[in-house]
Amino acid sequence: MRRNAKTKGFTVVEIVATIVIIGILTSVVAVVYPNYLKQTRDSQRKSDLEQISAALNAYALKNGNYMGAGSNCGYQNNGSGWYSKSGDSNYITSINQCLKNSGQLKDAIVDPSKCVAGSGGVCGSMGGNPVTAYMKATCTKNGQPTTYVMAHLESASPASATEVDSLCDPGSMSGFSASSQKWGTLYGMNYYKKVK
Repeated sequence: MRRNAKTKGFTVVEIVATIVIIGILTSVVAVVYPNYLKQTRDSQRKSDLEQISAALNAYALKNGNYMGAGSNCGYQNNGSGWYSKSGDSNYITSINQCLKNSGQLKDAIVDPSKCVAGSGGVCGSMGGNPVTAYMKATCTKNGQPTTYVMAHLESASPASATEVDSLCDPGSMSGFSASSQKWGTLYGMNYYKKVK
């Protein structure tokens, strides 16, 4: 039956078709969008590690080292550990703040997830508490001095926990025992960049 030209509105079939199309689009967005957000945060993390690495290289040119033992930065003032942690007896000044104080960074670099409680390990963990995701390690590998920066990626795990654990010779970091140098196993780091 043809519609009268004066009749306005939608048919039931048109309404149902519209609802089905909206439902399909909503389902696609619900599946794709969270992965997109994870990939976006991971891209930011990779970019941040590049920036931190460049700042550490500039720091080394100015100071003759990659912020190692005696730098008064990081865990027990040895220049390694959680990148942004500060304000307690083990982390008086953060590595991030030391890079800012030396003029190598203009602004603080903070993990894009902001490390809120209940982050599900996105930020790494220490004693079950979420902490800033980035870490730095200055140590030796096969007897050679080396420096790494690390992060936890959500959407991909390019490095296994075992691979990250073996970045440094066991016990080669000031203030860290061989058992506490397990960046992958203990702290959830699964991506790293070699600075030196």
